[in-house]
Amino acid sequence: MLDKELRQKIISDDGNIIISAGAGSGKTHILVEKILYEVKNSRSHYKIAAITFTRKAANEIKQRIGGDLNGHFVGTNDTFVDNEIIRPFIKDALGTDFPSEYEVVYTRKSKFYTFEEGINNLKNHHKLGTYFNNQKNFKFQLALKILKKSKVARQYIKAKYQRLFIDEYQDCDQDMHNLFIFIQSVLKVKLFIVGDPKQSIYEWRGAKPELFKNLYESDNDFRKYKLTVNFRCSPEIQNYSNVFLEETKGLYKNICETPNNVIGVLGNCLPIDLFDLKKEIAILVRKNDEAKQICEILNKMGNNFVYIPKTPLDNLGTQNSYIFIELAKYNKDNLYSIYDFINEIPREIDNKQIREFNKILKPLKEEKISEEKIEEIVINLFSILDLSVDIKELEAFSEVILSEEFDNAYNGKKFLHRVMTIHSSKGLEFDQVMIFASHFDLISGKDLNEHYVATTRGKEMLIVMLDSPTYIQNLYNIVKSLKLSLENIIKITKCEEIS
Repeated sequence: MLDKELRQKIISDDGNIIISAGAGSGKTHILVEKILYEVKNSRSHYKIAAITFTRKAANEIKQRIGGDLNGHFVGTNDTFVDNEIIRPFIKDALGTDFPSEYEVVYTRKSKFYTFEEGINNLKNHHKLGTYFNNQKNFKFQLALKILKKSKVARQYIKAKYQRLFIDEYQDCDQDMHNLFIFIQSVLKVKLFIVGDPKQSIYEWRGAKPELFKNLYESDNDFRKYKLTVNFRCSPEIQNYSNVFLEETKGLYKNICETPNNVIGVLGNCLPIDLFDLKKEIAILVRKNDEAKQICEILNKMGNNFVYIPKTPLDNLGTQNSYIFIELAKYNKDNLYSIYDFINEIPREIDNKQIREFNKILKPLKEEKISEEKIEEIVINLFSILDLSVDIKELEAFSEVILSEEFDNAYNGKKFLHRVMTIHSSKGLEFDQVMIFASHFDLISGKDLNEHYVATTRGKEMLIVMLDSPTYIQNLYNIVKSLKLSLENIIKITKCEEIS
């Protein structure tokens, strides 16, 4: 089915829907399109709820929907269960001695080990805390308990909502999943779920991407859809990226005889003349030293390239990596505020907590900061978030904060022409990209995913420096197995042919 037809079918499908949507496939667009369709065509009093993990994502959906929300809910997971289930119905479910107004706290003093402790803390001290074990979610356990015990709460959700739209479902934890499936299976409120297990980033706080995968693959009453077209890249770049992977080979489309925007270059050169210098260029390499060297060579030739280093935080590979990266942005980008940081945290943070976060993090904005102060800031912040911090993480973060070498990686500046590592390019996109074949071991398969990441960073142009006989032979074998010619997926040229 063509992508346009598939999307039209999703829009008109009235059932429970789960969509596996890869990077660049326009998942937010289809989610908003479906919301607008349902709101426009609804002839009843029913509303929809669009549920996200961060305030940043919720605001993006609000902006795309536009206009008055008119009773529809668009917000975070926490806000939904707080405002729609816990506060209005806790007295009906658990008794009048429970507060409908309470303070949500994440401090260590308010943490507990059992559900009963959490209930008593809420009842006696009017504080809704969290478990010491961040793999469990007290707030969602409480919301489910309230729904099961309160007939009024169940009637309210059933009477108000015709569908819940849940974005980034791969980041749901077990207790979130239990609540949403209860709403779907027992209350018969339909779900529209979008996710991609490959893009889970919240496993540090209990996210279980396998929940999405199991829901997508198991026998249930969800209609399953898969969005595979990458709208970031031109069709020719998509073809080239896809043919290297077994699971995406079948996505090859016969577009033209010879692609003009996927070019393979033979010879020892840096063919900058192939690029449109008025547009973005990213040259992706394996190591920092290579990036530095290439940047120096290009600038001696009269170009203006900026070296973007791979940082010690890129090497961490821990569940806390993403938080440290956001903290580095807070330190090095003058326009990155405490609210930008809060918007990236998958929790609802009230004004009191924002002031507390601001007090802790404010010293990171100072020009001169000691390693001891950095350590104190991290320990205090992670204590509130109930996360443990490793000495290697502290060392890596301190190195980034204390060194100007890593400023360009996090200072928020937009450089037109960049040289950077493949790892540093993840999640980014550029008009034009150059990669080097010798940087990828595709025969063993260990670099296949990195190759896919690198080749799909470019939107309009991909240049592959064919400096590896092994890579070239592998490329011949792939096109032969697909009964294609090399010219179907890449245009070959030589250095001496470049002006």
